[in-house]
Amino acid sequence: MKFHRNNRLPPKPRGFSLVELILALGLGVIVSAGIVQLFIGNNKTYNLLNGQSRLQESARYALDFISRSARTAGYLGCDPENDKIYNTLNGDWNELFEFDISTPIQAFDYTGNGTGTGTNDWTPALTNLPRKTGSNSSDNTFINGTGIDLTEVIPNTDILVFRHVEIPGSRIATLIQPGDDPVVLDDPNVTFGVDDFAVINNCEQAALFRVTGVASAGGETTLSRGTGAGVFQNAIGMTLSQEGIPYGSAINGQGSNVGRVVTDIYYVANGAGINNRGSTPRSLWLRSGTNAPVELVEGVRDLQVLFGVDTTPNDNIRAPNRYLNFDALNPTDVVRSMRVTITASSVNAVTDDGSVATRTFSQTVSIRNS
Repeated sequence: MKFHRNNRLPPKPRGFSLVELILALGLGVIVSAGIVQLFIGNNKTYNLLNGQSRLQESARYALDFISRSARTAGYLGCDPENDKIYNTLNGDWNELFEFDISTPIQAFDYTGNGTGTGTNDWTPALTNLPRKTGSNSSDNTFINGTGIDLTEVIPNTDILVFRHVEIPGSRIATLIQPGDDPVVLDDPNVTFGVDDFAVINNCEQAALFRVTGVASAGGETTLSRGTGAGVFQNAIGMTLSQEGIPYGSAINGQGSNVGRVVTDIYYVANGAGINNRGSTPRSLWLRSGTNAPVELVEGVRDLQVLFGVDTTPNDNIRAPNRYLNFDALNPTDVVRSMRVTITASSVNAVTDDGSVATRTFSQTVSIRNS
């Protein structure tokens, strides 16, 4: 029997040679290393971009909050004359930091040695600042235990204060004589409570008082001004107008309004969180009204402020031509604006050397003459 060549049995299968295996393994290692490096590179880029976005967002929020407070600073409902803003409480203005509507804006420049955070490490000194003195005690506060802990405030940063009357206020319901208790129209958007500190105002005068009683009837609310002996109590015999001028008129009793006093204090201190390196990031804090401070924006490392002074106010150019610290301002200076500088961070370490990314932002805000 004859066999043709095409009918031969196929050769037995062979495995990979050692050289082929080594080459395959080498190529696999190279490809795997490339993929790993690509993943690491992409992860670093993502973390860096995410960190930069976060610091930009933190700066934007911080500047927005401060700008909003700055634009309302000095608002009392109208624009009374500076020498007709009356204090009807027992305490002097310098004892009433939380309610000192005579000073709409204050700033405290750190002038210490970079290690201390006591009252004398800022200019002007923080003698009257509402500050914490113990776990449940504080100085210069209406509500005990709600002060700022100066030991947590970061050295070399500024402290910024704004005061205004809450918007909206309530219109008065009738003519208010200087010795009367204010009577306001009920408003679903505005509610007054006992121990609120409020301001009654018109375009000529304004007066600070403490609400000691609230009585509503017939769409109107009477705000009592009971007297007492403490610093935060209404003074005996003190009226709402030292010149005997009533609020409103016999024709239109609604020519004035009443609103609560709000004092916003911004500062930089350590936050409550922990970043990816186990460190505590700094944050922008806010103490508003008589409430305890709250952490407002995480990732704010520094706050600096300068005030723009118009040294030639009669040249018809309403623009600042010199920027000064608050303590360098004179009472006669015409302040046109405020320059706020924020240094924000990515919070987490995102750079190749294991550091946080930082960037400084500035914003100039037009303000009322302080």
